[in-house]
Amino acid sequence: MHLFLAILLFVVLAGITFFFFYFRLQTIQESKKIVDYFQKVAEKFVLSANLKQKKGNIALPRIEGVWAGRHILVERTIQERYNYLVISLEINNSSKIHFQITPKNHLRAKEKPDESQLVRTEIAWIDKEYFISGSPAEIVKEIAQKFFVPFAQKYAQIWFLFSTLLIFQNRITMVLLSSPKKLRYDLIIEQMLLDLHHLAKQLENETTTKPT
Repeated sequence: MHLFLAILLFVVLAGITFFFFYFRLQTIQESKKIVDYFQKVAEKFVLSANLKQKKGNIALPRIEGVWAGRHILVERTIQERYNYLVISLEINNSSKIHFQITPKNHLRAKEKPDESQLVRTEIAWIDKEYFISGSPAEIVKEIAQKFFVPFAQKYAQIWFLFSTLLIFQNRITMVLLSSPKKLRYDLIIEQMLLDLHHLAKQLENETTTKPT
C-alpha cells in the first residue's frame, strides 16, 4: 500500500513538473514569435522598437514612431493577468469626438458604465452584445455603422480577441486580447494600423467639411 502511494505521488509530481516546464516553454516560444512579428512591423513602418521588455517569460515588446504624419504606438501589455495587444495612432480630433465600444462580457459589474452614458446604435446585435458610449451621439452611431460593423465582419475569424475600440482626445486605440494562438500578429497589426488610419482620415475629413 505504501509503495503504491509513493508511486502515485511520484507520478503526480512528475506530471506537474512536466506541465510546468511545457507551458513555460510554450510561453517562451510564443514570446519569441511575438517579438519577431513586432520587429517586422517596426521595419515596415520605420518605427523605433523596444523588444526586450519582459514580465517573467512573457515578452512585452513596444514599437512607436511617426508614420504618414501620425504618431503610432503598438505594444503588448499585461493588465490584471491578461495579455493585451494595443494598437494606437494619432488623430486630429478637433470636434472632440468621444467613442468607446466594449463587449458586455468583458466588463465586471463594477466596471459597467452608467446607463445614461450609453448610446443605442439601433443595430440589434451591437446594442445586445456591446456597451457603446460617447458623443456627439450622431457621430457615435455613424462610426458604429460605417466603421465598426464592416471592421467586425472583416476580422470575423479573430473577432473573439476584440476588447475595446476607443477614440478619445487625440488618439484612436484598438485593444485586443493577446492570445497564444498561431496568429500572424505582424499581418494583424499592419492591417489594423491601415484601417485605423483610414478611419482617422474619414473622421478628420467629415468634421472639417460639415457646416458649422
